Amino acid sequence: MMDRWTTRINSGNLEIDIEREIVATAGEIIARTSFENMKLGKEIDKLLLCFIESRKESKVERKGREDLLDLLLHENQVDGKYGKKLSTKELVDECKTFFFAGHETTALAISWTLMLLAIHEDWQNQLRDEIREVVGDQEVDINVLGGLKKMKWVMNEVLRLYPTAPNVQRQAREDIKFDNLTIPNGTNIWIDVVAMHHDPLLWGENVNEFRPERFMDDVNGGCNKTLGYLPFGFGGRMCIGRNLSFMEYKIVLTLLLSRFTFKISPTYIHSPSFMLSLRPAYGLPLIVQPL
Repeated sequence: MMDRWTTRINSGNLEIDIEREIVATAGEIIARTSFENMKLGKEIDKLLLCFIESRKESKVERKGREDLLDLLLHENQVDGKYGKKLSTKELVDECKTFFFAGHETTALAISWTLMLLAIHEDWQNQLRDEIREVVGDQEVDINVLGGLKKMKWVMNEVLRLYPTAPNVQRQAREDIKFDNLTIPNGTNIWIDVVAMHHDPLLWGENVNEFRPERFMDDVNGGCNKTLGYLPFGFGGRMCIGRNLSFMEYKIVLTLLLSRFTFKISPTYIHSPSFMLSLRPAYGLPLIVQPL
């Protein structure tokens, strides 16, 4: 992707639709991480089924390079036999969840981040300085990613302002009582994460401002309610891929900020769109230049 950007920039085309580029690249990353290699088509269930069966039958030693599918299959074995915990269909569903939930949400977090850094160039410069200090001229090593403290603040603030999963759903498994209100068993409950993350009663009057420093000393960003910040859901069904998302986010952002600068394009139209995820309705064109 970065080589392709360099070629475009050298030809005089500085405007790049960041969302489209990042989403495509994140899909490749998740596919390799989750299933090592996978081609998506119309018969995706059949494709995944064939892939899972092939991995089950494979005699190739994969020790030291296991992916998420290997871990699923390993945990699904009892006395050396598959299918004791999850059926094959359930394994297919798990693979689809990892892929579709994983690649778009992380890609959108990176895209919104680059938009905000293009507006707030002081933070763009701060992150670049931190990368030089922590990573230096070496290849990106996952062991040093934890040292990118300011990048984590930025990520948390981006996910507050633009949560890639704009709502969380739960279902009442029994009657629930709140004072005089009763929520009947079986009720589907939708939690509006975007509204919560922009509520001045929870965050203060500067709720709509980009202020990564609010997460400097507080994992909840100063929110006055413990569950007022829900970028990955909550409870036993909190997003299982959040740590992978943190890692992918830091690696990709480190590589991009080490090679390019970003400014808002005059053609950009700010219109976040609520679908299954929160994404820019008209793309996210930025002016990209090499350092």
